[in-house]
Amino acid sequence: MAERVEPAPWDRPPPARSTRLFRAFTGLVFLCALGLALTTWVTLSRPFDPGQKEALAVRLDPGTARTAAALPRYPGSVLVLTYHGVSGTGHTGSTLSRELFGEHMAALAAAGYRTVRLRDVEDLLARRPVDLPPRALLITFDDGRLTDWTTADPVLKEHGFTAAGFLTTGKIVQPGTPSYYLSTRQVEDLAATGRWEFGSHSDGLHDLARIPGDVAAPMPNLILVDGKRETIGHWRARVRRDLARSQRFFRKTLGHRVTAFSYPFGRPGGSGNDPRIAAELPALLRHAGFAEAFVGENVPTGHVDALTADSPRWALGRIGVRATTSVSDLLEMIRGAVPTPPPHDLWALPWTGDLATCRRHASDLRVTSDVYGSCLLGGVNTSRWTDYRVTTSVFGIDPRTSAVIAVRDGAAVDRRGRVEVVVGTASVLVRQRVDDRDPVVLGRRPIASRAGARDVRIEVRGTRLTVAVAGGAPLHATIDPRLGKGGLKFEIAARDQSTLIFHEPTLDPLRAG
Repeated sequence: MAERVEPAPWDRPPPARSTRLFRAFTGLVFLCALGLALTTWVTLSRPFDPGQKEALAVRLDPGTARTAAALPRYPGSVLVLTYHGVSGTGHTGSTLSRELFGEHMAALAAAGYRTVRLRDVEDLLARRPVDLPPRALLITFDDGRLTDWTTADPVLKEHGFTAAGFLTTGKIVQPGTPSYYLSTRQVEDLAATGRWEFGSHSDGLHDLARIPGDVAAPMPNLILVDGKRETIGHWRARVRRDLARSQRFFRKTLGHRVTAFSYPFGRPGGSGNDPRIAAELPALLRHAGFAEAFVGENVPTGHVDALTADSPRWALGRIGVRATTSVSDLLEMIRGAVPTPPPHDLWALPWTGDLATCRRHASDLRVTSDVYGSCLLGGVNTSRWTDYRVTTSVFGIDPRTSAVIAVRDGAAVDRRGRVEVVVGTASVLVRQRVDDRDPVVLGRRPIASRAGARDVRIEVRGTRLTVAVAGGAPLHATIDPRLGKGGLKFEIAARDQSTLIFHEPTLDPLRAG
């Protein structure tokens, strides 16, 4: 049997065309897979370092621009806003879209607002000379989110605005680390722009903690530790350590301590579960090197006053902004931050009914109800209404219908409480309400029964109140000092459908003392 001899490679016939195509395709797939692997490796190994997004062009409609320009001025004050995140891809909760944030900033610029620094606020509170613009604005950002760098800063630059970032320092990451929060390099870069300064939002107290029966902010509350409520001493040590860690971060990252603090969740000491915390927390902040502290994160239900030299240093108010805050909403909140000067003709103000029909007829207020109803002020900031005299004549009082005039009403100054003067057919009574506590009667005087109108004069000056009703001796009372400012309500207490007429109600400011 003859031995088979294999041909040499150079003597073999060339492969078929289909085989050559298959080999070329296989090689191409291999090269693509290798390229993808190299690209993925480079991407994953490259430090996380997102750049900034260019600010979008924003044009306000003429009506919005006119509304912004017509906002009232409040010389010697600083308006404070609170933002959190600004997203280029979506918006929810506390994160605004890039478009809406740009519209907010454009409206503020159109209104003539100019930003100020934290040092300006500190000088204002200390009553040191400070040159504030006619419409002074402090823009703050809580948490220290990455979008402060990527999205918010270019918009601030576009309008020449500055900002104060309150950092939860325990969440700030090292450079190159993927994170929802800023890195130390980005904090340094923001500070280097000259547009940003920083304060503390605590180091690690911005996560809810267990308290007896609930979860709550850990700074103003005694929390549960191993199932037991901590002592005030343990709370004090815990907060002191957190503040020290936060200041160490700033010394290491920026080379200096910071002087401004923003309460986590916007909750100061008085919001907690132990009354001692309200008294001790400002002392701990001061000992840690802070000079003031800001409250407020959410959209306010009422109004927030612009800061003045009389603002509480450890509870400075801010207007919180959310994803649903339109430009018109923002402008309305800014308008509410400016106090309304005390008017003389109270009947000319925008009164609205609450459980009552409230109508203005010439210089009269007419209140109709079959229970307890009110004429109350809407959209009027009465935080500068302190010492004043109220006079009116009341028609319609009978054995089943009494008139109630509330002074120092805190509803328009973001505080619960008021002093009520109740005028009946045979007596006048004064009572006060503080926060949500039951009313306390401060005094009562008999008055002579008579038909027709009752002339009423009420004076509040400091903690002193005097009521004079025709047909009786003056009634004097001392009121709670916490009821130091606020406007009025005209009310009816009835057992049948009735109408009271408050004829020509007027207000005259009084000098303190």
